[in-house]
Amino acid sequence: MSGNGRRSARSRIKSSTDVDEFDRRRNSKPDRKVQKDRIGDHSFIRILNVNIKALLGFVVLAFFIILFLILHLMKPVEDAQRPRVVTPFPAPNIMDLPQFQGEHKESLYWGTYRPQVYLGIRARTPQSLVAGLMWIGVKDGRYFMRHVCQDSDELSTYGWTHHNGRDYGHQVLIDHGMTLATSFLKSKEDGSGYGGDWTVRIDVKSEK
Repeated sequence: MSGNGRRSARSRIKSSTDVDEFDRRRNSKPDRKVQKDRIGDHSFIRILNVNIKALLGFVVLAFFIILFLILHLMKPVEDAQRPRVVTPFPAPNIMDLPQFQGEHKESLYWGTYRPQVYLGIRARTPQSLVAGLMWIGVKDGRYFMRHVCQDSDELSTYGWTHHNGRDYGHQVLIDHGMTLATSFLKSKEDGSGYGGDWTVRIDVKSEK
């Protein structure tokens, strides 16, 4: 009986001592939340320091890029404002050379020089008599005037097939079942005027 009582008393003393030791360790153990907050604060400070350095570098780089663009854009404006000095080549015009005068110039006086028309003849002078070709074509049961060369006419074929650029030319026009063949011829005889004489022949064939 006395042995059991001593054992129980020792157990109680030991148990109470262990409890006190456990409480002391528990109370002395640092708070994990506080540690996490401290670690988080240090990490935030490090990240903030890195971001500040990167931001500063980016600002400096952007400043130099903007400065380069401003100087680069202002330079063409300054160049455009400078007056240009045009120095003519010290030589006569090609058309004023002797080899382009006389018979050569006269042989090119008349020709198919009118632009943007199927057939247009004029002289190489500002106020010239003009001649050309005009006809009425049929498209989708409607009549259309043909004179100016344009895509809306929908001609399947047009243009010169032969032309020497001086005194002869031949072309074929196909307008929805109607074929027109034009021939231009120029000649120089004793009784001809300046630039010679010219004539145009037009052949028309219809499928109907």
